[in-house]
Amino acid sequence: MNFPNATLSFDEALTVVLEEYAPVELACAPLAGATLEVCIGGELLEPFLRPGDSMWRWRWSASGAAGVFLVELRAQWPDGGTRLQTHTLDVRPRKLDTERYAALLADLQALSRHLVLALGGGATPATLPRPSEPTPQTPAEALAVLTGPELERFAVAVQRIARRPPERTRPTIAPVDPGQARDLSRLGATRLELADEVPPDPDAPISAAHLRTIPEQQSTPTHDSYELRFVQRTLAVLTRRMDQLLGTPHLPPSAATALAEAQAQVRSLRALPALAGIAPLEQYRGPTPRLQRDADYRVVFRMWQNLRRRPELAWTDTTLELPVAELPLLYERWCVLAVATALLRMPDWRVVSQHLLAPQPADAPADWLLSLPTDKPLVTLELPNGAQAALWYQPRYRPKPQRDRLGSLDRHTRIPDLALSITRPAAAPLLAILDAKYRLDATGGVPEAALADAYSYLGSIGLANGQRSVCGTAILFPGSGPAESYLSGVAALPLIPGSTGSLRAWLEAQIENARLESG
Repeated sequence: MNFPNATLSFDEALTVVLEEYAPVELACAPLAGATLEVCIGGELLEPFLRPGDSMWRWRWSASGAAGVFLVELRAQWPDGGTRLQTHTLDVRPRKLDTERYAALLADLQALSRHLVLALGGGATPATLPRPSEPTPQTPAEALAVLTGPELERFAVAVQRIARRPPERTRPTIAPVDPGQARDLSRLGATRLELADEVPPDPDAPISAAHLRTIPEQQSTPTHDSYELRFVQRTLAVLTRRMDQLLGTPHLPPSAATALAEAQAQVRSLRALPALAGIAPLEQYRGPTPRLQRDADYRVVFRMWQNLRRRPELAWTDTTLELPVAELPLLYERWCVLAVATALLRMPDWRVVSQHLLAPQPADAPADWLLSLPTDKPLVTLELPNGAQAALWYQPRYRPKPQRDRLGSLDRHTRIPDLALSITRPAAAPLLAILDAKYRLDATGGVPEAALADAYSYLGSIGLANGQRSVCGTAILFPGSGPAESYLSGVAALPLIPGSTGSLRAWLEAQIENARLESG
């Protein structure tokens, strides 16, 4: 086999570039009387020699580990002397993984939007968009909203509104000169501000001459209103979306220029005299009659609806910023959303509760915060017959289960990626386990070691009486072949963006089996 090779030395640091999964052979000339060692990423390599060759050699394989690795070349002498030289290995991801990384990121955001529409931020289910309906997935689609004709119409409408803002009066208490006061009803309810010349006798009456000011209730004109605050809220969301889009990697120069011009236009709108002192709306309570009937306000309301139909999401961690080297973790989290979305598509299921999405305030960097808690179910659904299914992320099944609590039946704590807990009236709970493995064997199928994990889950989780509770386990892997289901109850499901049919079929089978058992 021909290995990529590199010759290391103690005189100069070297950077070796290789492709992920490619083995590399490192060599170094011997030093008189010294023993040589090579350590990569904390792993001490085993040296070998070739007949007739004095070079020290080591082999290392970058198996599923893209990134930069530190190579420590060390020489040690019997008298305790040492010499150290560091080098680096720059492991580049394979082209296939780079393409899959982009596909996972794009689909992760699309699935997040589906969840927003399906859950509505609470326990009320909603209809998912049809696959034929367009959903914005690229910066170009966002630019069409933020810099296109719709923005021009919106800017014109805001300028017209600013020229004729609705005027209303606000009751205030203002101090006035005693000689100009017309309303003395507040004299007994407000502390008076006395002049310097007060009567020496505290029991003597105080006349108007002794008062510096008199509090008087007045009506102050103001432009502050729900509608103008709504306009400011829409402008604030527009500003935030433009800032986010400007941070998109590899944004074309023409798009960046158009976006910068749109930003300047929105800033000028927010600085209009009628809007400058108005705070953005904190709590949206629906459209008022003015927003529905006034032509200019209708344009603003349409922009607001466009922005709400394209929700911006933030994660509680940096999922959307994971490097290619973290592709297995990105795949795992994408699988979580793919499973949750597949469950929400199940007919007749009703959402009971969810902890995936939380709406954010107006000044937050995103409209929704998406998180994957491990201490509560991501989503709980209910069937008309009373059965419930709760999807858990990385639940911990500890040894020695207590009473009706599921646990590990051996001495090891079991932590699968996903567990679908199915509870039925007057029946023992059931578990369907799913584990994401970003691995492929030489044939493009799931590796044997990954199947071993599935079998360990199948037989190791149950109740305190020793009864096993796992009705099926599935390994999710980034393959493109057919799904494989075995008589043991283990399945290998290929799952990549655009190909989730085997996952839906497996989930439906688990739920149907649970329904038959309870019947």
